[in-house]
Amino acid sequence: MPIDGDNAAQAEFWKSAGALWVEERRRFDDQAGVHGRAAIEALAPATGERVIDIGCGAGSATLEIAAAVGPTGSVLGLDISPTMIEGSTAYAAERGVANATFVVGDATVESFDGDADGVFSRFGVMFFADPVTSFHNIRTALRPDGRVAFASWRGVDDNPWVTVALGVAARYVELPFGTDPTAPGPFSFADAQRVETILTGAGFSGVDIEPFDAPAVLGTSVDEAADFMTRLQPAAVALADSDPEAAKAMHADFVAELAAWTTPDGISAPSASWIVTARNPR
Repeated sequence: MPIDGDNAAQAEFWKSAGALWVEERRRFDDQAGVHGRAAIEALAPATGERVIDIGCGAGSATLEIAAAVGPTGSVLGLDISPTMIEGSTAYAAERGVANATFVVGDATVESFDGDADGVFSRFGVMFFADPVTSFHNIRTALRPDGRVAFASWRGVDDNPWVTVALGVAARYVELPFGTDPTAPGPFSFADAQRVETILTGAGFSGVDIEPFDAPAVLGTSVDEAADFMTRLQPAAVALADSDPEAAKAMHADFVAELAAWTTPDGISAPSASWIVTARNPR
């Protein structure tokens, strides 16, 4: 499994962090699944097609695409995290899905066959160290006129569930932030113009970037949502061991902040993404 040297830090991070995504598959699907389905709708996978899911994570979106292409089609889930691939493979087997396979790999250097009809990603393409190089290689996976569709987060300020989580955690722990908004991370594609430049620089044509807004369900109760928000931040998780009383106070603060988003369906916060589509030129 070749890994691009510049992506090595991401590979190491997701090797351990992937366990949380597998364990909390349902909650991540509740929080992000609606954006993924919007990107699947934009890709419009058809019966019999071959699709590649980049950064497939725990495999939920991959299986949705597998259902869309049917038994005569296929989906390859690719992720840099062995933990994620192990979990998604088990999930597909548990669900009896035979037309989805999962492989550990780095989309920046993966060797593709060039016959895929579509490439998809649900929040999996914002972590490349050199996104132009990565998307250039991703384009080699597609047949001529093949298409790509993905969901990526808009800015932090457009996603209040993030600002609330960071604001509460920052009262108790030091948050590890850099100063470069384009550095690999969940919000590195916040600037739509930058995304278009990356894709055109990688050789894609017909780039279209549309805003998509939807509620993110963070939990069925404020306690569950507070637990979820805590688990998203390693420093906050570690606080439970180093200072249990502070951890309890942080949880209480999360409960107080998240209560404003109580709905009949649970704790539901505004969230915002880009739905991006493009094509491989003929």
